[in-house]
Amino acid sequence: MRKLMFGLMLLASASVAQTANQVTLKYDDGTGVAGELVGFEDGIFRIEASVGLIAIPAEDVSCIGAACPAGTELEVPSAPVTLTSLDGTVRVSGDVLDFVDGEYVLATDMGEIRVGVDLVTCVGDGCVPGVEPAIQEPVSQDVVLVDGTTTIEGKLQGIEDGTYLIEVEQLGILRVDATKFECRGDACP
Repeated sequence: MRKLMFGLMLLASASVAQTANQVTLKYDDGTGVAGELVGFEDGIFRIEASVGLIAIPAEDVSCIGAACPAGTELEVPSAPVTLTSLDGTVRVSGDVLDFVDGEYVLATDMGEIRVGVDLVTCVGDGCVPGVEPAIQEPVSQDVVLVDGTTTIEGKLQGIEDGTYLIEVEQLGILRVDATKFECRGDACP
């Protein structure tokens, strides 16, 4: 779950952090560099990348992104997709360049973007057939702890040092001895 949440935050922050001049310069071997296009003169790209300002001859690369100068764009076969985060809050559209190690590699207006298949649903002609996110049904945290005539209902938060941590409405989180109470519910160990 943490991996999924981190991936979604990364996807969301990547789409927010992009500028209108964001591009990816791609070499023929598939490697590339991404950054903000700050200039293009005499066939030389000037890009502010994570390592600083760099200059790359246009003859060595193809450009991906809305800010690419005319004639430098990567020729991308039409394979449009829209990738949507599993919670529906983030959406990215582009053309599929590749599918590597469980990640879609897209050419977008923001440059090249890589997104793990387990983080998104895919709609469009470029979707990889038979590849779907590993959607896990959320397990209800609702449990009932029973000891004879005593019943405690709440949401199981975890088990620590032989005690159940259970959140009970209007009481907060209670510590309940796991050796004295039987746990009932899908979240029970």
